[in-house]
Amino acid sequence: MLKKFVLFIILVFLTSGCDYSPIHSIKTNNTEIKIISMSGDKEINNYLSKELEKKSKASSEKIEIIINTNFSKRILAKDTKSLATDYELKLIGNFELKKDDKSKSIKITEKFRYKNLNDNYEQKNYEKMIKLNLAQIIISKLNLRINNF
Repeated sequence: MLKKFVLFIILVFLTSGCDYSPIHSIKTNNTEIKIISMSGDKEINNYLSKELEKKSKASSEKIEIIINTNFSKRILAKDTKSLATDYELKLIGNFELKKDDKSKSIKITEKFRYKNLNDNYEQKNYEKMIKLNLAQIIISKLNLRINNF
């Protein structure tokens, strides 16, 4: 009984000093992010710039970013009537990070495959939602790389 009590006390002291935090949690940048130029898909670039501005903090440490995005939609499969049944959306983000004398190029690519919907209106809305989700994934990956830069 005494051994169990002592073991319990030791366990409590050893684990009380631990601080759990997820490895890939999105940390706020302690740097000021300045976008120098943007080219490519306007909708995605506007979304990326808004998200980067949210994560930017006024600081003496400044990172300059050049953004170039490319969005494409490709037909993967067709039915017997030559109508598209499967599509692939691909978003490529090329980023040039500059901080003091250091410079780093980052290329992030995201793809998504989906089946064709019968309604064109729903299809466009679905594609727009996928486009923004792909941009969110790219922002989270870029944020991790900015923190490591």
